[in-house]
Amino acid sequence: MALAPIVAGSGVLLAAAAAIAVYWDADRLGIARAPLWAGFVFVTVAVGLTLPVFVPTIPIPGTLIILVMGPALYAFERDDSRYGSDADPGSLPNEARDDGEKEE
Repeated sequence: MALAPIVAGSGVLLAAAAAIAVYWDADRLGIARAPLWAGFVFVTVAVGLTLPVFVPTIPIPGTLIILVMGPALYAFERDDSRYGSDADPGSLPNEARDDGEKEE
């Protein structure tokens, strides 16, 4: 287990890089609570990358879910803040609405 600190440290560095990228992107786009999103991404990525080092019997699918959860939720928030949340699940984009007008 001499490599465990190196692997765990690399995971924390990658998590920090992901958090910095999320903070920069959220701040650039004006997304509310940019530090909170960066912290959430840091925690999920760091736990997802370092947990297998300390608990070798942890199932890989569970680890991947933890790892992807932060960036995926941020991506949904980013999309929602850029394009709005007034999507209609019963129609396609640029499809004519019931009142005869075309959505834009």
